[in-house]
Amino acid sequence: MEYATVVLPVAVTTTEPVADDVRAETALAVVLPVAAANLAAALVSAAATVNEATTNTLHVQKDDVDVGCEDAVGAQHFETEYHQQHSTASQGALESVMANTTISLERATCIESLEQLITRLSTLSDRSSGISPGFDCIDNALPWKQTIVFPQYETLSSVNATKGIIPLASPESSIELFELIKLAWQKRLNYEKCDTEEERESYCSCIGHWRSTQNVMKQICNQVLEQVMTREASACLRSQPAITRIWNEAYSHEACPYPDTMDCLYIDSSIRLLTNDTYLHAYIEAALAATSTIDVSICYLFYSDPQSKYILLDLLPYVAERGVKVRVLFELAILESQCLQMPLDGTSIDREAPLHLPKGSPSYARGAKKFRSATELVREFFNLTSATNIEARYWFARDKAFGYRVKNHGKCHIFDGNSKNGKVIAGGSNVAPRPGSLDTDFVIQGQVAGMYSAYFDSMWTAMAPDAGDLARTISEAEEKKECEDEQIAVWEAAIDPDIITGHKAKILFLPSTPSSSGEDVILRCVLGAIYSASQSIYLCMGHMNIPEVVSQAFKQATDRGVKVYVISNSFHSCDLRTGQLDLMRSLKRMLTVAPDVKLFVAAVKDGKVPPFLHSKYLVVDSRWACSGSWNMWMRSVVLTQQQRTLPSLVACLPASPEEREEQLSHTNHHDHDYRATVA
Repeated sequence: MEYATVVLPVAVTTTEPVADDVRAETALAVVLPVAAANLAAALVSAAATVNEATTNTLHVQKDDVDVGCEDAVGAQHFETEYHQQHSTASQGALESVMANTTISLERATCIESLEQLITRLSTLSDRSSGISPGFDCIDNALPWKQTIVFPQYETLSSVNATKGIIPLASPESSIELFELIKLAWQKRLNYEKCDTEEERESYCSCIGHWRSTQNVMKQICNQVLEQVMTREASACLRSQPAITRIWNEAYSHEACPYPDTMDCLYIDSSIRLLTNDTYLHAYIEAALAATSTIDVSICYLFYSDPQSKYILLDLLPYVAERGVKVRVLFELAILESQCLQMPLDGTSIDREAPLHLPKGSPSYARGAKKFRSATELVREFFNLTSATNIEARYWFARDKAFGYRVKNHGKCHIFDGNSKNGKVIAGGSNVAPRPGSLDTDFVIQGQVAGMYSAYFDSMWTAMAPDAGDLARTISEAEEKKECEDEQIAVWEAAIDPDIITGHKAKILFLPSTPSSSGEDVILRCVLGAIYSASQSIYLCMGHMNIPEVVSQAFKQATDRGVKVYVISNSFHSCDLRTGQLDLMRSLKRMLTVAPDVKLFVAAVKDGKVPPFLHSKYLVVDSRWACSGSWNMWMRSVVLTQQQRTLPSLVACLPASPEEREEQLSHTNHHDHDYRATVA
């Protein structure tokens, strides 16, 4: 089979024109069959339609920032001067305050202890300096740069200029965030003083609807930070009154490709689903078998989960010492948020549990250490890996047109990605499945690992300290193309059947690059699959806000006799309440538009609270499926980068809708009921 570098649809909205040849050659370089070129062109055309429509409508652009750099020498000088002004001293002071402060979560003292923290931050000598601008990125004059790899984004390369530190925002911006947390806490305390149900109903569920067994004040703190992360992107959407109509029209039936029309994009590989019990063993097996590279992309980091600590502090350093090159890409916004929550984490529930490791695995030693926060865990990771074959970078980018921060929500672990028998472990989990959560993860093996690897390389390159140097980026792209040409010759050999484990399938890796253009290539392909369904559709989403176009597609499906099943979280199971109102409204709208859809939501059964449903998958006609990090909500369209794996003709799926219904009725979700309906 012949291969070529093919560009999957990526909409680009910029304040300046981007040449079509630059857009096509560098937006997303992945190795695919040559026959895919025509289909890719059709998808790009569909993406261009929504891009043109939104570009003509979205008039609010961020102000151009003149950093006074007319050439490469000037840019170098400005960057050096910036680092001198924003030294790591203020970073250390902020982290020290966070690490040495404990905020009381007791109702009588929580506000007072939070005010004491704000006072301590106010006394720092340098309150305005920070390497990271924080969650708000629109109005600042930092040295943002555009890379040719992601022309719809700008990056702040300074966050990766100094190794071994966690780039934080200024104490001044931290004070503002703690003031918002104090305001939310005061509302919660006022809620608890309400005497009547009528008074309590005036408060939103983010403040009021919590169980007595939950750490309410800490949950509210986390929600405040999550909302702050999205406020600029939300403002971008709210400023465009016509965006909903344009967006719905752009994802019409004709603009969404059916899976069979994309057959030439799929690559023969294998896939095997992982459970919480089999995940770690599969990970250890893949890591110990790796001979050249392991690449890891992490969004959220949970410092008290034993499997995560074992992988980061014991397993990866062990394989690195054996000569395997390890690269870890952290999402900086999440680490910033977790650092700010450090004073509250001393009272967190420790999830420590014994690990059952297979024979030949490195021992659970360094990972057994207990940490107060994700910041402490990352610090320990840096201390262990400073002299090893491990390199870490942070993802930090913003939308070029509007300036809001874009988060990397992709989670994947790539083992020997440039090998014909490379492996990828991906899905909803970050480093590993969390105890008490339900996730869908999988291991795939074969040439499709090269698609993951190529995309990881593009993200890694974009976050290099000198990624804004256009000439260097082009040179690296040309060098990478030569390597790909050599790799193609290797991949033309058949996959070794003695190495492959799992179910044979045709698989496509599909990443998304969300921006203010509103283009979501994953949603486009998901809708195409729904439009093509002839028997059954199964949708399960950890976080969800069903768009109107999906509700209408479900209506069309049920009208032609397709059985549609939707599984969702509820107030009882979701760990993030801020999106629950939108979820419930969208579910009610879905049932109004498509009343024949069978809806299952998490409910309390026999007094047992259901676990958090974090799985994200869609199955159509028991022949086509997609799973990964993508959630069906607006964040995936404009804010958070996602990754999706699309297997077709997967043997491990039940063969008929009846068997899928039987599987639902005997779900192993810890005997919790997911059959309640929305009133």
